[in-house]
Amino acid sequence: MRVIIACAGSQEKWGGHLGVPSHLVPLRAHHGVPLLYRTVGQARELTDDVHLTCPAGDPRYKLPGVTVHEQDGSAPSEYAATRDLWNTRGRTVLLLGDVYFTDQAMDTIGSFRPQTYRVFGRAYGSRITGTPYGEIFAASWWPTQHARMDKRLAHIHELRALGIVTRPPGWMLLRSWQNTRLNQHIVTADWFTPINDLTDDFDTPRDFERHPATREAPTWPTS
Repeated sequence: MRVIIACAGSQEKWGGHLGVPSHLVPLRAHHGVPLLYRTVGQARELTDDVHLTCPAGDPRYKLPGVTVHEQDGSAPSEYAATRDLWNTRGRTVLLLGDVYFTDQAMDTIGSFRPQTYRVFGRAYGSRITGTPYGEIFAASWWPTQHARMDKRLAHIHELRALGIVTRPPGWMLLRSWQNTRLNQHIVTADWFTPINDLTDDFDTPRDFERHPATREAPTWPTS
């Protein structure tokens, strides 16, 4: 299994909050460890084959135990940005770098065995941060799906470039695999594994401030 942590995307929504990228925010509930450091440690519990994409010229992403790939951020999606890193001999797991993963969520992602395309995420709004939208936290696939991934991604990127669809490519790709309408939010159990614990992403400063992992004395939701 190869794990790729995607950190080369736009930081437009984050806006330079705290003077660091969203991937490197301190987790006060974990003794101030930066988010990405925690994710790398969790990924290395799954495999020694861990890769990281990041903005070119930023030394803060050069972490031990991970192969770093600098990028210019021009790729149309994190899937396209990591295409040269897809595992040709086994499973590829793509983790979004601005996501706080619980250990249970990481175990769920790492232990998935069927050789199919799979998305892991929250289908609808977050009870933790209050964001009304669903989020994709991770996805995985196998070499037998590479050709179909290429074809589906090319179609999605073309539609987005033309302004025909505007939702994030990850959701469009999931709907393409599901054979459901690209402009209709549907998730099916054959392609989507729900993760509804404290796993959540930090798209905005508001997301960060509302998450219990960012507080020194967090109150962890019980339901």
